Parts: sequence; C-alpha cells; structure tokens
Amino acid sequence: MKAKIKYIFIGLLAILALSWFFINNQESANMNSIFIEKIKDGDIIFSALNTDNRALNDFNKFGVIEKKLGEIYVWDNQNTIKKSLSEWSKNGEIFKVYRITHPDFNINTLELQNGTYNHIMNSDVLEFIIENK
Repeated sequence: MKAKIKYIFIGLLAILALSWFFINNQESANMNSIFIEKIKDGDIIFSALNTDNRALNDFNKFGVIEKKLGEIYVWDNQNTIKKSLSEWSKNGEIFKVYRITHPDFNINTLELQNGTYNHIMNSDVLEFIIENK
C-alpha cells in the first residue's frame, strides 16, 4: 500500500512539473511572437546593462533592429557589427524598443547624458513600441 501511494505522489509531482514547464514555454512563445510582430526594420533598441551597480532602468546601450527572414538582428550603435537579438542581449538584459517619429531625427547624434540614453527615450522624437520585462 505504501509503495502505491509513493508512486501516485511521484506521478502527481511529475504532472505538476510538466504542466509548469508547458505553461512557461507557452508564455515565452507568445511573448516572442508579439515582439516579432510589433517591431520593424530601423527600430531602435535600448538596453540596460547592469554593470557598476547601475539600476536596471539606466539604458546605456543601443542598437538598430533589422528583421530578416523571420529573424531579428541588432546593429551596434556604430553600425559596424550585426548580432542576433539573443546574442546582443545575451546577459538577460532589460531592453525597450522605440520607433523614430520625426524624419529629421539623426541617430548618429545620440549621446549619453549622465551615463544613459534615458533622455532620448523620454523625448517626443521616439515612440515606445515594446519591452521585454
């Protein structure tokens, strides 16, 4: 009798574990499809690097998004290195995506202020699209 209860208990734990795994993967897949659907070529992605004990809302890295054959790539802010989004944000960084709203906006003039790009993210030249929080 004890062996039967033990197997039932193990079975229930296995079902719970598999359910949790399935639900978490579904949520991640939905987020990825929503993310891919909302962004466009040329969108600007800002990332919060958690270095030097910076707060996670200090966005101090940016790149430009390129969508190609269903994949998402990010060009660095010098437009010299292209990486997949997963490689670009490999440390689980928080990032936000914005779209340029003014045709006279020049991405090459972006400069850090107080160590972040937060000032441009909160301006009227960019429109917030999505984040990975």
